[in-house]
Amino acid sequence: MNNLIELTINQYNMVDYGDTVIVALSGGADSVCLLHNLVLLKDKYNFKVMACHLNHHLRGEESNSDMEFCKELCRQNNIELFVKEVDVDKLSNELKISHEECGRNCRYEFFNFLAEKYNAKIATAHNSDDNLETTIYNMTRGASLKGLSGIPKVRDYIIRPLINTSREKIEEYCKGYGLKYVTDSTNLTDEYTRNKIRHNVIPVLKEINPSVENTVLQMNSTLSEIAEYIEKSGQLLLKIAQSGEGYLTNKLKDANIVVLKEVIAILFRQNNFTYSRKHIEETLTIIENGGKINLKKNLSAINKQGLFRIAKTNDNEFYSAKINIEKPIVYNDKVISFENVKINGKFDKFASKNYISSDIITPSLRLRNRLAGDTIFLAKRKITKSLKKLMNELKIPEEKRDSLLVLADGNQVHWIEGIAVSEKAVVKNNMKECVKIIITQN
Repeated sequence: MNNLIELTINQYNMVDYGDTVIVALSGGADSVCLLHNLVLLKDKYNFKVMACHLNHHLRGEESNSDMEFCKELCRQNNIELFVKEVDVDKLSNELKISHEECGRNCRYEFFNFLAEKYNAKIATAHNSDDNLETTIYNMTRGASLKGLSGIPKVRDYIIRPLINTSREKIEEYCKGYGLKYVTDSTNLTDEYTRNKIRHNVIPVLKEINPSVENTVLQMNSTLSEIAEYIEKSGQLLLKIAQSGEGYLTNKLKDANIVVLKEVIAILFRQNNFTYSRKHIEETLTIIENGGKINLKKNLSAINKQGLFRIAKTNDNEFYSAKINIEKPIVYNDKVISFENVKINGKFDKFASKNYISSDIITPSLRLRNRLAGDTIFLAKRKITKSLKKLMNELKIPEEKRDSLLVLADGNQVHWIEGIAVSEKAVVKNNMKECVKIIITQN
């Protein structure tokens, strides 16, 4: 089995020369086996081995006993151990989530902290049985190709050297080396979903195919390759279809439906949106026919004027403020300040949209959102345009229009954030000074 674990490490480039590897040590057979193997390999590959243990406090004295076991095991082997204790029962009630989800979140928060602090890789003891259970669990929930690809061998800083090794072989290994380990009593009950799969579903599958773990691993690899190909195709399509702040719908509609669904999923993930198959289907409809759907509060999918985009919207109230050159204005996440600038020599009036004439700074000038009826006499084009027509012409996304700031005197707009300056506000060469508008993130 040592060779199988070493082969897995090499096959997936899990460890590099000089790495620090922290083993997620529960005290069970899997993690004890993993720790023992990595200690045997550390000199050959010149990496440092450490360990971590999270006490969930879900099993009373048994949880504390497991923690003490891990401490003693690491002490005997001169391995540095990081321990964290969390009351998962209390925390899960506060967050209104299951013990399983809460425990997992706590573990990966702990892993992330250690990985960043020690620039380390975290080795978890997931094995081929765990992978089989995960695949079945994901399948019953209607998983995507990624979900059916099983547990990733490597993901970011997480490595899984035992992923090709069965639980049976792990227990045989521990017995052969005389390694002591603890048994989590909750694994012996059907209280958790995974245990139901482990105790009731997998024995039946093994009657049909005794090597079902390996068979599913092979299936996972095939599906993972397919999923990776589709994702790369989706990323390529996004590059081809991108236009300004959206994507050309005629390019999207020409694509294979599987790739187009992946494009939608990619955009959903980029916006941290937890989606369902229904969201994908509804979005496909608006790509085909145009329109808008609300995905959740302040997030919409929009297809208008031949452009598709996932847009963050806001419910901000109308904003309006008097101008004080000496005092910055804070609006949402922006800080707008004004600076008097001396003009020395020729000034290119079209060089910047953030310089305006001092002459327009009057008591009636307001910094505000747009209003119906707003117009601007464009300096460069010498024509008057309504803001609505100008923004349509420039294809400014609708969700951005109300958050853009303008400087206006009544309905006469003299400056539009990042877009234009009016003829009256343009800085001219005979002026001695002007005003620079500075916008920074708050």
